[in-house]
Amino acid sequence: MSAFEKVEKLGRQAWLANLGAYGTAWKYAVEKLDETYTKTNSLMSELVSEGEKLEADLQDKLKARFVLDSKINALKDKLGLNESSDATRLAELDSKVDDLISAVAKLAEQPTAKKAAKKAKSASKKPASKA
Repeated sequence: MSAFEKVEKLGRQAWLANLGAYGTAWKYAVEKLDETYTKTNSLMSELVSEGEKLEADLQDKLKARFVLDSKINALKDKLGLNESSDATRLAELDSKVDDLISAVAKLAEQPTAKKAAKKAKSASKKPASKA
């Protein structure tokens, strides 16, 4: 075998080795891509399934909450504890408190007026007895 044939053979082997490496890398990339695609689809299916369960639970809780709120509001209406009557009651109580404050102020002024009248009477008596 001549030197040229050896170089040609060596070149051909290098070419085939590169081609084999490319083919092997291609197969590996395709396998990993397929595996990733399969895992991604599986994960997505699991996530969707879990989301559907959570959504159903949340809807059940919201329905139960709505029913409970409706029953509470109905009971408040029956007992007369709804918000509009609370506002009316508050206004009535505010008015009564104002009336009580006025009454207390009038009562507080009465003894002062009586004491002032007594002092005026006793002051008028004293100068008359001295003269």
